[in-house]
Amino acid sequence: MRNKSRDKLTVLIPAPRLSTGFAPIWLADALGYAAEEGVDVIFDLARSGSPKQAVEGVVAGDGDMTFVNIVFSMMARDRGVPLRVFYGFVRAQNRSFTVPVKSSIRRLAELRGKTIGLHFDDPELFAFAKAVLVGVGIGPDREVSFMPLPGTPFNVERMAAALRDGEVDAVWQLDILSGLMAAEGVSLRHLPAPIDRLTPSSTMCALDESLVSRPRVFGAFGRAVAKATVFALANPAAAIRVIWRRYPDAGPRPGEDEKRAFRGELASLKERLEGQRIETAAVPKWGAITEQEIAAWQEFLFTTKAINTRRPPSEYFTDALVSEFNSFDPQAIIAQANEYSV
Repeated sequence: MRNKSRDKLTVLIPAPRLSTGFAPIWLADALGYAAEEGVDVIFDLARSGSPKQAVEGVVAGDGDMTFVNIVFSMMARDRGVPLRVFYGFVRAQNRSFTVPVKSSIRRLAELRGKTIGLHFDDPELFAFAKAVLVGVGIGPDREVSFMPLPGTPFNVERMAAALRDGEVDAVWQLDILSGLMAAEGVSLRHLPAPIDRLTPSSTMCALDESLVSRPRVFGAFGRAVAKATVFALANPAAAIRVIWRRYPDAGPRPGEDEKRAFRGELASLKERLEGQRIETAAVPKWGAITEQEIAAWQEFLFTTKAINTRRPPSEYFTDALVSEFNSFDPQAIIAQANEYSV
């Protein structure tokens, strides 16, 4: 039974099922951090399932917030939707074009005439992929072919087979795919792109009015996620086990080999967590985003025609809650993670 004294926060999930690739989000609840902060978190997949659906759900009032690539909120703001980023969740760029390590393709320009698989097929992520190609002079509607990567997003064996057998030449992927494929013996190589320097990538966002009217609950949830990120970085294996125990649907499916599944999830999570470190960030604090980062993102999206208007960077984000996100002792969380047993 939910504690009625806590503030409820409905988080719309931008994926068709819970995945340990988003470990800090689930751990914020599973480890009790959100409850300690006075937040009763409700994870809702029923009205979302993809980044686009999750964003649309927040705009429609079906949920309080979601966590998606920053391009979604910036494109929404370009359409006049008052969606605002308030927490930098994944610092490093988590979208890229990749090819199998043995591929002869070395540069994005060499994708002309090739077939590109889409990992997590979503209209606005597709628009993001097109913008990247436009940025290097490729006409995405006439010079390349796109198709959903066979098996996407969670049939790991099928995705690995598609890459191994050359059904696609390259993939527009989420970072976790590299870990999953490496665990299947299909190593991928990143193709350098102009977006590599753009940070952050995945962010938490909510409507302006929600952030103004409920700053305490968003600050508290962000702090819970920051604690969970510290925990996952310190002990990613324990993070997976905690999530599987708390959310069985996130674990191996019936008939799936648990050891194989765990190996893939661990490789995937480690890949993602590297992008969540803050040591080299312009402001090395959990959730922090700078105006310069937003300005760089806007310039890329504007020059590639993904957005139509230049705005003051402050219209896209707020850093008002950063001190709230960081008001905890990370060493205590690291000690907890190192001592944790499932």
